[in-house]
Amino acid sequence: MSELINIRNKQNNIRLNLLVTTSAVVLAACVASVQQGAAAAGRPTVWIEGGWQFESVTGQNDALVPPLDGLATTGFPDTPTAANFLDQGAGGFPSFTKMENVLGRSAGAEGSISFQPKGSDWVFGVSARYGRAHSRRHTLQRHDVTGHQTYITGLFSGRHLTTPSYTNYIDQATDNSEAHTIIDFKVGRDVGLGLFGEKTDSVVSFGARYIQMNMASKGHSYGAPGVRFYHLKTILAGSKYYVGAWPRISATLLERYSDLRALGPSVSWANTTGIWGNLDDGQVALDWGVNAALLFGRQKVKINYSTYARVEHGQGYGAVNEILASGTGHRSQSRRVIVPNLGGFAALSFRFTNAKISAGYRTDFFFNAMDRGLDTSHSVTTGYNGPYATISIGLGG
Repeated sequence: MSELINIRNKQNNIRLNLLVTTSAVVLAACVASVQQGAAAAGRPTVWIEGGWQFESVTGQNDALVPPLDGLATTGFPDTPTAANFLDQGAGGFPSFTKMENVLGRSAGAEGSISFQPKGSDWVFGVSARYGRAHSRRHTLQRHDVTGHQTYITGLFSGRHLTTPSYTNYIDQATDNSEAHTIIDFKVGRDVGLGLFGEKTDSVVSFGARYIQMNMASKGHSYGAPGVRFYHLKTILAGSKYYVGAWPRISATLLERYSDLRALGPSVSWANTTGIWGNLDDGQVALDWGVNAALLFGRQKVKINYSTYARVEHGQGYGAVNEILASGTGHRSQSRRVIVPNLGGFAALSFRFTNAKISAGYRTDFFFNAMDRGLDTSHSVTTGYNGPYATISIGLGG
């Protein structure tokens, strides 16, 4: 599956390069058109915008609960040889389930090109947004566990005081990544409104939105989270000694990959209201808007995992291994889905006639977008929300 993920990453890079190339061609065509037909002064007819975003990714996978977690909290089953139970050391380790969905903040870039013919209220635009998040976690912990002091009587060693001990441990690691690309094609009309006592540039747009998102994760969990100490009697001369019973546990999430690609109609409403100053000398403005889309696409998932746990009772030739849990899971599924999308933004900007700097907060939610189930399908809403900043330059006039 690692090869599959590498291939998909290469495909994403190819699409991004094609997007940049296409945008550059469109920009060149728009600029040439503006230079040929625009007057020397007036409102810019072409706007080029670029920026950065740092967004959180919402939505979680159904967790794989390894045997290590269960035994570390519930202890061990009693056995016929567990007479005179003395002590138990278990737990105190972090849960593997808390690491499975750890994902850092998404960082990425965005850009757009819009064209408004001179003397027209119509606006034509294309925009793209790309983000990627990656997180690695590794936990290695050891706990020294001691039992109660007790006297041991041996056939040849006599009676002496002893304290049994054992070192519990866990070794857990996860590697999670996410990437997404959002592309919008819009045709809108400026329906300027009077809000807050000022004229508001208000553009209502219709168009199409394309979304591609994928998530990949892999991890492992190994350990011996607990131990029991037993005070047993031998047949020979009634001598006593300790025998430890401890688990040898392995729970590994080999790999998990989910993907969505969808396209559908969209509608948006974007507004800019000047709140202080004027465009000639510099103006502070409030930008805000909402968007919605209904996307049709295909949802894919591929999962492989295994779990294993055992307890070793006794020592030496009398040791007995008891299998506590063992299992595997495999699921590969592809299905068509309909994904509603809702979003919005708010920002403050400082603008001139042909330039603008903005910083704000944006959110986008894609409902039932990703299959995040384990053994069965489970569609989960995926969202992107966080701060962003852009710089815009106007050409022509």
